[in-house]
Amino acid sequence: MTDPIVLLHGLGGSHAIWDRVRPLLPGTVSAPDLAGTESIEVDALDVARRIRAADLGPVILVGHSRGGLVATSVAEQFPTLVGRLVLVATPPTVASRLTARGFSETVLGIPVLGAAVWSALPDTSLERGLATAFLPGGAVPDFAVRDLRDTGLQRFRASSAAVDTYLDGMPLGPRLGTLECPVSVVYGLDDRRVDSSAMADSASGRGVSAYPLPREGHGAPWSSAGAVAAVITGTAQPGDAERPTSRPAPRLRPVRWTPPKATDRARRASSAQRMSPIRRLELPGRGPEDVRLDSQGRVLTGLEDGRILRVTFDSTTHTVETLADTGGRPLGITVLDDDTVLVCDAERGVLRVDLASGRVEVLVDQLDGEPITFASNIVRGRSGTLYFTVSTRRFGFHDFLADLLEHSGTGRVAVLPPDGPARTLVDGLQFPNGLTVSDAEDAVTVASSGDFRITRYPVVDGRAGAPTVLEDNLPAFPDNVSADGDLVWVAMATPRSALHDRVAQLPGLFRRIAYRLPESVREGESTTWVIAVDEHGTVVHDLQSSEPGYKMVTGVVRRGPHLVLGSITESALAVVGAPTAVES
Repeated sequence: MTDPIVLLHGLGGSHAIWDRVRPLLPGTVSAPDLAGTESIEVDALDVARRIRAADLGPVILVGHSRGGLVATSVAEQFPTLVGRLVLVATPPTVASRLTARGFSETVLGIPVLGAAVWSALPDTSLERGLATAFLPGGAVPDFAVRDLRDTGLQRFRASSAAVDTYLDGMPLGPRLGTLECPVSVVYGLDDRRVDSSAMADSASGRGVSAYPLPREGHGAPWSSAGAVAAVITGTAQPGDAERPTSRPAPRLRPVRWTPPKATDRARRASSAQRMSPIRRLELPGRGPEDVRLDSQGRVLTGLEDGRILRVTFDSTTHTVETLADTGGRPLGITVLDDDTVLVCDAERGVLRVDLASGRVEVLVDQLDGEPITFASNIVRGRSGTLYFTVSTRRFGFHDFLADLLEHSGTGRVAVLPPDGPARTLVDGLQFPNGLTVSDAEDAVTVASSGDFRITRYPVVDGRAGAPTVLEDNLPAFPDNVSADGDLVWVAMATPRSALHDRVAQLPGLFRRIAYRLPESVREGESTTWVIAVDEHGTVVHDLQSSEPGYKMVTGVVRRGPHLVLGSITESALAVVGAPTAVES
């Protein structure tokens, strides 16, 4: 029998922060709204009373941010009520609270002036201020603004001061060392509100397990719901108490070019045909870059931490199985059968993965005598020949934006015949990504992210002929593609950026400077967007939504009446309705 679970929210928030986590948890789950008093201990007493009144203890007590301190205090004062403690993005010291000493919160703390500023703040200003409370570069959910308004300035001040008072009495690390229950500490390595290194320190003590989340900020219960749920249910594996590290920026050798003038379509944030509501299938990690189906309609995808997952879903529920770990960064996937997939791994090359045993075999890690730096997408022809893209010779996966800015055209399409070896079929491409091969294997079609094109190359006697551009000047950066009868679905990762188009025409110095801008600025705006084109390159379906439920679509596959989407930035798959008729 599963212990009851109690979820506590953070400063200026409400139970809504847990809305994506709650459906993933078994048994009895409650998420009370905290009073937010001037004392962490008083809030803890209220939580303890609620647990006793509901006859729930001992519980798995989970706290986010300030709620983690309240949860800790419950475990200190009432140890018999807490069977396990899970802390998410919880500040361990006063100094670790990065934004609490910032200009905005300092001004709000000034009597009279703070109240005047608060009353004059529009919701847009509150939304900007809340950006640090969620995934860097991500959207701030509407409920967060509403919760902060409902909290009010007086309660916000009191609740914030209570954090400092509690941590001044004793930092979190030593407090955890005195507890009788096991403790799990979940934290984002890109947290802008609480110092990640300090949280790593608090996760290093006896009886404490660390769960660092790469590319995650302060709002993990919202933007990494599956990963947080896995820690709560005990299915996640703890890691080292990792600290954030910085990588040196790559050296660009930019090639000047003039992108075609963006069409009017590139400036619209939604399609003429309305996209159906987006359903998220939460995953225990981030970055399901590509999506494919097995014979039973189950979705196969890979996460940024190397795991290969199989996701089964119906109209109401979904389950996730971890089948293998590539040890690298899996991207494109093709299904050979229900027990075997081929994977383009950005760090290891082309892999064969046995899903029954989890065994991973490297098929190709060199091409034309040099290491493969960025294997991207793969398909198998009827002859057994494999066709795959290598997006760039110059950069690794985490620096893909550098290749788009440099525009040096070092991408390739390669083939691996059944009798080997692998060789280049087409060279000099601008970040080739998704591809398909015709049934007769007399043509390959490639989506090139770097020049907004979909191009078909005839193949004669194993050699590529003169290309035919099927789609030129696309309104977004195309990514992975999938065949759907006579159509090809194309994931439209990010709409065309006016900044990118302008910088592309400037001397290299300006592009080097542009690459050092924040990633959210370099990536530009993001929406949920897919298109379908026919064999002539005509856009048959165009589905785009600017709703904040999902962004940066990098993979798409049709599953009956639905489209399943993947993304390198999200911690979930998305499911939307597929169109049933050709658009006019």
